[in-house]
Amino acid sequence: MLSVAVRFSIAFGLCCGVLAGALAGGCAVTSIDLTRLGSADSQTPARYDDRAFATVVRENVKDGLVDYRHLAAHRDSLDGYAALIAAVGPTSTPGLFPTRDDRTSYYINTYNAGILLAVLHAGVPETIHTLRVGSVDHRFRLAVDGSQLPIGELRKMAIASSGDDMRVVLALCDGAVGSPSLHDQPIRGRGLDETLRLLARRAMDNHRIVSVDHEQQRLLLSVDLIRQRDAFIAYHRKQTGAGQATMLNVALHFASGVRRQWLSTAVGYTEGLIPFDRRLNRWPPQRD
Repeated sequence: MLSVAVRFSIAFGLCCGVLAGALAGGCAVTSIDLTRLGSADSQTPARYDDRAFATVVRENVKDGLVDYRHLAAHRDSLDGYAALIAAVGPTSTPGLFPTRDDRTSYYINTYNAGILLAVLHAGVPETIHTLRVGSVDHRFRLAVDGSQLPIGELRKMAIASSGDDMRVVLALCDGAVGSPSLHDQPIRGRGLDETLRLLARRAMDNHRIVSVDHEQQRLLLSVDLIRQRDAFIAYHRKQTGAGQATMLNVALHFASGVRRQWLSTAVGYTEGLIPFDRRLNRWPPQRD
C-alpha cells in the first residue's frame, strides 16, 4: 500500500504542474503542431517502413540517452518518419498492420518519435520541465494515421492496442532521465514480446525506476509505476494467475536473475516514491 506521504507527493506534483501551466500561459493550453508544413507526402505510401526511424535511433541513441545535437543537425530521417506516420497507420491503412503486435509497435514508435520532435521544437532544453508546462502529452500534437493527435493519445493507444500489456509503459520514453530509456532500435511487431521482456528487464535495472532503501525499509518506485500501480498489478495477476500481488511481485516478475535476487531483499518493505529526475535524457550525460 502507498503511504499517505507518497499519495500526497504525487497529487501535489500533479497540481503544481497544472498551476505552472496556468501561470505560464493562462488556463488554456497552447497546442503546438510538431509536423513540419509540407513535410507529409500527399500520396499514401504502399507500405509501412520504419527504416527512417531505425536510422534515427541507431545514429543518436547511446546507452539510452539521445545525442540531440547530432539529431538536430541531421533530422531528415526523423522528419521523413513523421511524414510516413502522418499518412499510414492502423486506422487509415489497416492492411499494413494486420496483427495486434504490429499496431502496438506502431504506436510505441510514433510516441517516441513525437517526443524527439517536441524536444527539438523546444530547442533541446536542459530539462523536460520546459516541455511539461501545460503537459507535453497535451501541448504537442502530431499528424498520425490521418489525424492530428496529442502525443499523450499515442501513449494511451499503445497500451490499449497491446491489450493492457503494461510492459509497454517501459518502452515509452518521455525525454527525461527519470523515464524508461529510449531503445536503440525501432519496436517491431515480429518479436515484440521478446523486446518488451528485454525493456522491462532494463527498467528494473534502472535505479531511477526501481530501487531499495534498506535503511528506511522501502521499495522505491518511479512515478509512472506508482501512478499506474493497479494496472501493473492487474497485468501481473493476469500473467501469473496470482490471487494477490504487490509492486514487488511485479518488479520480481520483470527483473533478470541477479536483479531479482537483490529486489527480493525488499520483501515486507513499504512502497515509496523515487523523486522524478526531469533532466533531459541528453548525450553526453549530465552530471548527477
